[in-house]
Amino acid sequence: MRTRDDIDVQQAKDELLAFAGKNGAMVCGVAAADAFDAYAPEGFRPTDILPRAQTVVVVGGNPPRAGDWASPLVELQETMGTSDRINALGLRVAKWIEDRLGYYAVFIPPGVNKGNRPFLSIMLAAELSGCGSRSLAWPILHPEYGMLFYSAIVTTLPFPVDGPMPVPACPAPACVQMWEEEATPPCLSTCALDDGGCLGGCLADGRMAERQYDRERCTTRVYTYWIPGFQKSLEAALNEEDKERRKMILYSSFFTRTLWSMTYSAQNQAQCYECVRVCPVGLPYRTKK
Repeated sequence: MRTRDDIDVQQAKDELLAFAGKNGAMVCGVAAADAFDAYAPEGFRPTDILPRAQTVVVVGGNPPRAGDWASPLVELQETMGTSDRINALGLRVAKWIEDRLGYYAVFIPPGVNKGNRPFLSIMLAAELSGCGSRSLAWPILHPEYGMLFYSAIVTTLPFPVDGPMPVPACPAPACVQMWEEEATPPCLSTCALDDGGCLGGCLADGRMAERQYDRERCTTRVYTYWIPGFQKSLEAALNEEDKERRKMILYSSFFTRTLWSMTYSAQNQAQCYECVRVCPVGLPYRTKK
């Protein structure tokens, strides 16, 4: 283990990138801890999690496989999540920073803190570290890989910072062309806010000018299984006075799949993905024979 007095931060970052890549990261970047202050409310900033935090390391990878996107069986991704693997990598990176470099490092857990807010916005961390950019479909997108799962580590080590991408991944050229012809890109046409969907927004001069997201409406659709589905089903079962109807709830395929998604898929939270399925960002990567 090195001491903090003799560390070369650029060399440390080079070693970090090599370690993350060797252990499965497709992308890795660093954001300044104080960059969150302009966007995140008090209580949900890096320094609220780790005093004297200097940087936030972000690793991304383990997206659904190309075959998952190509399959017409949308339920496939409900019980075969891959997001938990990137969390395991985040834990390894935090341990590596402390053991190898001698600085504090805190892995950000995937759960929620007060008010159902995440401990730290992983989406914001991915954006500020240059690992991806925001999209009209709302997931953070990487220009080469499209949608990835991300993990963040807050540390007191002053790694050199990457900062946001100079050119955002969204919109893709194909989306700009479709907007010019039809006044909508693929994601908005799939789930249009004005047509009962969850997404809205517009482009101007080939860039994203506005985006809208109905979080409540989307939640009722994509959080149908996992913990919210379990809570809803359990409440219904507890309130049901008829024994046979109560058994129907507890032994139904819905409740079974809810338990399956919570256990086997670990961090599986969303079952829709249709706005990302039609997104051209990362399409070459997920297109196979």
